[in-house]
Amino acid sequence: MAGMRRLAQACRLALALALPWPVAAGEVASWPQWQTILYQHTTPAALASLHAIGINAGQVIADRNDVAPAPMGPAIAPFLDQNMRWYVENIASDFYAAYHRWQPDAPVNAAFLQAEARHRRNPGDLAAFIRRPSLCDPAWRAKIAARLERVVDEFRPYRPLYYSLADEAGIGDLSAAWDFDFSPCSLAGFRIWLARQYPSLAALNAEWGSHFASFSAVVPMTTDEALRSADNLAPWADFKAWMDVSFAEAVAFGGRAVHAADRHALVALEGGQIPGWGGYDYARLAPVLDVMEIYDFGDSVAIAQAMNPRLITLMTIAGDDDAATHALWHGILHGMRGVILWDEDQALARPDGTLGPWGRRAAPLFEALAGRLGRVMLASAPLTDPIALLYSPASFRVSWLLARRAAADDWARRGADLDYAENDASRARAAFLAGLRPQGWQPRILDPATLAGDGLLGMRVLLLPQAIALSAGEVAAIRRFVAGGGVVIADTVPGVFDDHGRRRARPALADLFAAGQRAVLLDPVSQGVRLQALLVASGLTPPVQLTTAAETAAAGVAVVRRQVKDRLILGIERDFSPLPATPWPLVLHLPSPCQLGDLVSGRDFGWHQDFAFRLDPVTPNLFTCAAP
Repeated sequence: MAGMRRLAQACRLALALALPWPVAAGEVASWPQWQTILYQHTTPAALASLHAIGINAGQVIADRNDVAPAPMGPAIAPFLDQNMRWYVENIASDFYAAYHRWQPDAPVNAAFLQAEARHRRNPGDLAAFIRRPSLCDPAWRAKIAARLERVVDEFRPYRPLYYSLADEAGIGDLSAAWDFDFSPCSLAGFRIWLARQYPSLAALNAEWGSHFASFSAVVPMTTDEALRSADNLAPWADFKAWMDVSFAEAVAFGGRAVHAADRHALVALEGGQIPGWGGYDYARLAPVLDVMEIYDFGDSVAIAQAMNPRLITLMTIAGDDDAATHALWHGILHGMRGVILWDEDQALARPDGTLGPWGRRAAPLFEALAGRLGRVMLASAPLTDPIALLYSPASFRVSWLLARRAAADDWARRGADLDYAENDASRARAAFLAGLRPQGWQPRILDPATLAGDGLLGMRVLLLPQAIALSAGEVAAIRRFVAGGGVVIADTVPGVFDDHGRRRARPALADLFAAGQRAVLLDPVSQGVRLQALLVASGLTPPVQLTTAAETAAAGVAVVRRQVKDRLILGIERDFSPLPATPWPLVLHLPSPCQLGDLVSGRDFGWHQDFAFRLDPVTPNLFTCAAP
């Protein structure tokens, strides 16, 4: 009887959400609407009140007991009773987040702290660099595949939003730098991978400056060794690249297991980190996932979306203070498709169903996201200009090592938080993007392989933030681009190293930048102003102009352009400041007149080419623009 009741509830849920039931042959998994997701569990009364204000989903933590798992019926019953969706949380965090996961009686990163302590006791002991479990361990892979099959088989009739392999996953502790993984199976995989990267063993030895007799004898360089080396970082950088490959392949393995059990399911990772260490090469990671909940630091969201345009990106906020509200609106403007609400203090709703202070204040926005605002934003797509920006993991690796060498600090004591604050690659990329956003420029972010292929077709300008490590293919593509009339703008001489981390005798593009005609180095002091002038000099017209009442260019603002059907959406937001502020009077200058409206309120402002408005310090303006 209980099974029949659950089936009936699942059918009602499918009808309420307009989902096909059963799944039609060939159907592709969909994301039906903006999802406002409650993380914590609560009472049925509170859940009903939250559902009434637009919170339409929750989470269920998977049972990782592979011997005697508990039935999940009681956990999903409250959502079924409310016709709400849910996602399945932390199915395999013991595998994907082994060095950063909650434990009742130890720090969240206890295993990583033990590895750090072992390295401090004996820096030459490679056992500190053996990941447990290794991402290639066959026994663990079999265990995780069986668990994923079991979990998906149990939940498949109810169509969860997605299956999360892990929260805050990574090779080590989040995106902290570490020399994982020197386990036997990882080194064996590394050697096989190297044999595919190099045409021969002789080519590898020439690049590394080594004398290995066979690929099976190859041993990489540790970070300690790389810090003492001269200018050839290839034996270290290649291993770091391999670990990104290894992590992405392990995530893809989990995705294949989920899709084998339900080809319509969506596979996710949560707690995505800043682009950098820990497996967070988004060029490799984003394409193997359907969903990512990401912390938007280091332009991680923009990069992930560029690497996989089909990726569903989510965010998390805790509370409704100005910082959280600004972050939510920022996510809405930048293509997020849902938000997870962290509410451990029950500020959204009390157990008796009474709305709390957060619930009362946020109700209008949650309701709008569950309605027209959410539908329009999900249907919209970002516009891009003929401007390309390179995302270069190889350059990140080399610049990080050089920075550690210059700082002479103990790299092994650096946590992920330091790379959030002291990441040269992120700062360089942010500076370029900050120079573009006040006028609404939106570049196409390219990974190295795309740039070396046909990624520059149709582009007029190429931006190279901190691009110190370039492959021969990238160098050739950039030369063709300049020869064809393109303009290259960099903040440092590009191509000092090759993509393996070996210093070239002379920077690969030094001659282009010495000529200084169509290859320009920016002065960091005046980078933003000069960048905009260079774009105009390249024949590009600014999408919009924002000025103050005194007719000076507005600073500290960003313009986001999205398209939905025949309408342009212009989102205008201020950089967040924790200090009290008042609305700014600004004037929006458009290239041509259009019929302006307010997307949130639905108000029609009539036809304008120049439009005066006030910009709130927290809430952006969302204008719609319809041309004649």
